[in-house]
Amino acid sequence: MHVVVNHLHLRDPVTDTTIDALQDAARQLVDAGGVAARVAKVDDTHLILLLDFDSLEDADRIAREIGGGWMRDNLTPLLDRDTERSVGEVIASAEAQDR
Repeated sequence: MHVVVNHLHLRDPVTDTTIDALQDAARQLVDAGGVAARVAKVDDTHLILLLDFDSLEDADRIAREIGGGWMRDNLTPLLDRDTERSVGEVIASAEAQDR
């Protein structure tokens, strides 16, 4: 499994419209073959996008097919600076079973 982490620093506080768009994007990424997509709000202008993929190839394919265009159209105009993007292979994990 591979994880993509994007730190998004917005010029202005995040709006409900942006949150709705992020929810839609998360659904599109999962529908395209991603394992999971989450957005964490650190503060009003700092979001962290967490994306899980079965493989690096899936991460690259979905970034090309969906992520890049969606980011350009919906998020890039709202950013204060470039995203901080990291991609890594998961080497340890645990999940609760009864949630």
